[in-house]
Amino acid sequence: MSPYIEKYKQNIAIEMRKRGLSYSDIEDRIHIPKSTLSYWLKNIKLTPEQTKKLNDKRVQTAKNNALKKISKTAKMIEEIKNSSAQDVKEISKKELWLMGIVLYWKNGNKSNLKKGVHFSSSDPDMIKLFLKWLQEIGSIRDEEIKFDIFIKGNKRNKNIDRVTDEAVNHWSQATGLSKKYFSNAYFQKFEPKSQISKNPGFLRIKVAQSSMLARQIAGWIEGIKNISNLN
Repeated sequence: MSPYIEKYKQNIAIEMRKRGLSYSDIEDRIHIPKSTLSYWLKNIKLTPEQTKKLNDKRVQTAKNNALKKISKTAKMIEEIKNSSAQDVKEISKKELWLMGIVLYWKNGNKSNLKKGVHFSSSDPDMIKLFLKWLQEIGSIRDEEIKFDIFIKGNKRNKNIDRVTDEAVNHWSQATGLSKKYFSNAYFQKFEPKSQISKNPGFLRIKVAQSSMLARQIAGWIEGIKNISNLN
């Protein structure tokens, strides 16, 4: 760059800086490195208003960049999720059998096996998967299944009926079963006591006269432990 052109660009940079432009804006317009601009403009003082405007712009730029990064990451995660979902083509009966055992194992059902099979979750998909397992692997009919709904709240709250109805509707829709199956609802105290949680709570599945099935599941879990060298 000739001395004349360099001096010309320096004067332009000084004028732009006096107008309150940032180093990035000046660099973009006259294509001078920031290191050079920093040397040229080190004695240029900005007004408080200009300084505030630049600071506000930097903050907004940082926010925009953060949002772009979040959006890009979310898009990448969604693409990975969709791609991974395509890996699951079909679930065999044997695979479903194993999935249900591990799901039951994870649920931590270690109580008296004489009480039979019971499974609890606040996740509708987990509930639906275990119901599918009971029907297709355990040959359990809908009539043999009972449900208990547990809702966080104070049962003396004036909105108890509405909240109960909402919870029943939620689990009826989630399972595809009639509301008649969800007649048992229980409230669990939580703070603050004057309120009821909007969360539909969790659902407990109980299978009538299923102590034998519960023992089978316990045996299958032990078999998984043995073959996986977990014992």
